[in-house]
Amino acid sequence: MLPVLTPLLAVLLAGIVIYRSEKNPLCRPWLFTAASFACGFAAVIAELYVVKRRVLAGDYSGIADTIDAVILICTAIAAVVLLLNLIALALAFERRGNDS
Repeated sequence: MLPVLTPLLAVLLAGIVIYRSEKNPLCRPWLFTAASFACGFAAVIAELYVVKRRVLAGDYSGIADTIDAVILICTAIAAVVLLLNLIALALAFERRGNDS
């Protein structure tokens, strides 16, 4: 359940910063982006623990069948979280620079 919820939370936190940057920017958007990165990395680490559990159980054929999908999912999570957070920070600090 953790590998499913943490990427959603990572995207949601970055989305909050993007959504709020238009009307009422957050005071500290970097806190949301740091939490978003933490959730994204927690999802990737949770996937690694799933692979570790399979290795310890000796399920090498299961690992061989799913390792490409795991790599693809982890790469997608990292790329999406990075892109959304860069956009969120750029919008938040651009808006803050225009308001000063």
